[in-house]
Amino acid sequence: MVYSEVYNIMTDPEAYIGKTIRMEGECLSAYYAPTKTTYYSVIIQDATACCAQGIEYVLPDGQAYPPDGDCATVTGRFESYDEEGTVWYHLVDASLET
Repeated sequence: MVYSEVYNIMTDPEAYIGKTIRMEGECLSAYYAPTKTTYYSVIIQDATACCAQGIEYVLPDGQAYPPDGDCATVTGRFESYDEEGTVWYHLVDASLET
């Protein structure tokens, strides 16, 4: 059920703008050289563990991100942002429980 809601968020993100979302999953980071930015996501598995979907999150300045592979619960406000001419979505003002 949780995975299906994450799928809905990814297919109709505009319907979730401004909503507070809470999800639990595996933490993962990825560095993107063109923007010199590390992006952090929480990855949600489906019930059969064959598929996964991630949502990027941003913690307040100065708060440490968990290591890749750690399980955490992330809560934040779903918002969009434009980067290099593409609209992306993430959780902002996020809080983290490990």
